[in-house]
Amino acid sequence: MLPQKAPKIASAAAAAPVEGRDHISNLPDAVLQHILSFLPAQDVVRTCVLAKNWRHMWESTTVLRFLCGRMKEPESTVEIQEFVDHLLRLRIRGGMPVDTCEFRLLEFDEDEMRSTILWIRIALQCKVRVLQLICAGNCGDIPFLDGHPFFISQYLKKLELYRIDLSMDRDSRFLDFSCCPVLEDLEIVQSYLAYALLISSQSLKRLNIQSCSFGEEWRLPICAPNLVSLWLEVCDGNTPSLQMFPSLLTAFVKIIHSYDLVTLDSDDESNQSIILQGLSEVQNLMLISPETDMFIFRRDLKFCSSFNKLKYLLLDEYW
Repeated sequence: MLPQKAPKIASAAAAAPVEGRDHISNLPDAVLQHILSFLPAQDVVRTCVLAKNWRHMWESTTVLRFLCGRMKEPESTVEIQEFVDHLLRLRIRGGMPVDTCEFRLLEFDEDEMRSTILWIRIALQCKVRVLQLICAGNCGDIPFLDGHPFFISQYLKKLELYRIDLSMDRDSRFLDFSCCPVLEDLEIVQSYLAYALLISSQSLKRLNIQSCSFGEEWRLPICAPNLVSLWLEVCDGNTPSLQMFPSLLTAFVKIIHSYDLVTLDSDDESNQSIILQGLSEVQNLMLISPETDMFIFRRDLKFCSSFNKLKYLLLDEYW
């Protein structure tokens, strides 16, 4: 809604020419777009009433942030659903690509999660390069995805996932990025990955998994042959099965629990640690585990000799 007309009692300065005082509007468009990139999408659209040269500025912004749950923000996705649907479809029709798209949501149920999944699909059609899904509260389960990779994009380069729950769709391929040929950065934080079928990407270079829980029925395979940096924190469940990473430069691995036999032998009695056989090409390794001494020295002396590229090794037993 357009603002009401200023009353006549306003100061005389209000009637003075804007030119020379409106320093923000006089900034280059690139700077104005940078300023808009920090605002929620609703506020970006509202700038169209500020001045004539702001009228269409929102249409070309390359950063869309859909936020709810905090102070002065909508309380749920229901309140912003119509707005998000309309804005994203406008971007598709206009053919204007989106560089960054952020969905930061509070608590929402399965139906709201389905709406969010639809929004992400539309954002991928907008050729988004950086995608963030942040569930600030209790997240509903990621719904069943018909057994196919969810992320399909020729443009997605970075993906950030916070507090997602993969416990509804058994054998979920939500983390299968075989259809994202330029994805290089993946960050997963405080998430439940019990039923993820695998994490797979041929292009991935940096993988950051922090404070996540995994399933106890199998080990989640991580297949990323071009990975150069790995950060892995396992809070619960079976430690993932790390495939060979021939280009790996640095790795940080922290195992919170001690009941998983990954700290001893592999599942097939090959006398090789599941963790170490996937990290044999690493150059810099930091390993934190309740049983670090057993992990390295009791069973794996022979295997550790195969670390031909290892330049730095730090072991930390935090119990």
